[in-house]
Amino acid sequence: MQEAEEILVDTLSGYGIPPAAGRNLIKKAREKSGLGDRPADWVRLAEGPLLEEIQAIIPVFQGTGAYADALVRLRRLARRGAPPPPQAPASPAARRVRWVNLADPAQRERLLSELAREEGAIGVALLANGEAEMRFPGASGNLPRLFYAAHRVLSRRRPYRVGYFATGEAEVFFRPLGKYVAVLVTRKGANLGRVLTRLAELQAEGGFE
Repeated sequence: MQEAEEILVDTLSGYGIPPAAGRNLIKKAREKSGLGDRPADWVRLAEGPLLEEIQAIIPVFQGTGAYADALVRLRRLARRGAPPPPQAPASPAARRVRWVNLADPAQRERLLSELAREEGAIGVALLANGEAEMRFPGASGNLPRLFYAAHRVLSRRRPYRVGYFATGEAEVFFRPLGKYVAVLVTRKGANLGRVLTRLAELQAEGGFE
């Protein structure tokens, strides 16, 4: 069912899973589950088999936040038996939101300090207009340029809420915030679900993602 699949693909992209990879996960889960193509089947798929496939890649993924919002939309689709109307962005009442005014140097400093204290954090950065504010001991001067290049690769695929990729020894997270991009680098094995949720809660004042 095209509408249900697009809801899930869009949701997974918000966790840094590219659309092609998301469709492959959905296909794999459907083949394993043997579920059909009715709206109710897509709800059951998202509640169980697909969640298991995601957790095989992201072990700490709990299916909360944006994924839970997607389940609500799928259940609504199943009840109506027809495509749901276009969804407005979730309001602060539907999910926890932490507003930050990054035009204020004090708030930028506070955000960097808070992210740097996340469990397993190696370093943090705020990128904007070719400039970078960093809390990254021993980092190379080329690191901001590499971060920005990675952000551009992620955003070319489609706009994302939180981007993620793993390197040999670390995990790197990106959160666009207006003209800024917050970057958090953690050691392998950090609480991935907590970090994704923590970054997804951030919202730039003025309504910009």
